[in-house]
Amino acid sequence: MRKETALASVICTMLAFSGTASAHRLDEYLQATRISLGLDRIVFEIDLTPGVDVAPLVFASINTDHDGRISEAEGAAYASQVLKEIIVELDGRRQRLALISIEFPSFQEMNAGIGAIRILATAVSAAAAGRHSLFYRNNHRTDFGVYLVNALVPTNREIEITGQQRDPLQRGMRLTFNVMKKN
Repeated sequence: MRKETALASVICTMLAFSGTASAHRLDEYLQATRISLGLDRIVFEIDLTPGVDVAPLVFASINTDHDGRISEAEGAAYASQVLKEIIVELDGRRQRLALISIEFPSFQEMNAGIGAIRILATAVSAAAAGRHSLFYRNNHRTDFGVYLVNALVPTNREIEITGQQRDPLQRGMRLTFNVMKKN
C-alpha cells in the first residue's frame, strides 16, 4: 500500500512541474545583452539563444557552406552582422562596436535549445567627468527575436548610473550616468 501511495505522489509531483521545465519559448530567438560601463570602454556581452523551433533557421544562416559546423570565417561574419544591426550612441554620437570574442555552440546544442551564441564587444567610453547618456538598440532578427537588456553595476566607483529607460520590448535602453572627477 505504501508503494502505491509513494508512486502516486511522485507522478502527481511530476505532472505538477512538467509545464515549468522550460522558461525559454521554442519559437523565439532570445537575445540578452549586459552592458558594463568603464572609464576607457563600454563592454557588451550578448547571448543569443535560439529556441528549438528556430534553431535550424539560425544555424543555417550562420553555416553558409552547409557543412554542419560553424567555421571561424562564418562565425566572424555572423558576429559582424549582429554588431552592425546594433545601434550604440554615446552622448548623441554613434559608436562602432569592436568584436572581442565569439563562441558558438554545436548544432546539436542549438537544436536542443541549450546552445547560446556568445558575443563580446566593446565601444569607446566617456572618460571625461560629467553627465553622459548611452543609447542601445538591438535590431537583429526582429522577426522572431525577443530581447533583454541590462546594465551591470559599475566596478569603478567613479561611475554612477543615474537612470535607465527601456523600451517595452527591451530591444533598447537609454542609460544615463555620471563620471566623477578624479582626485
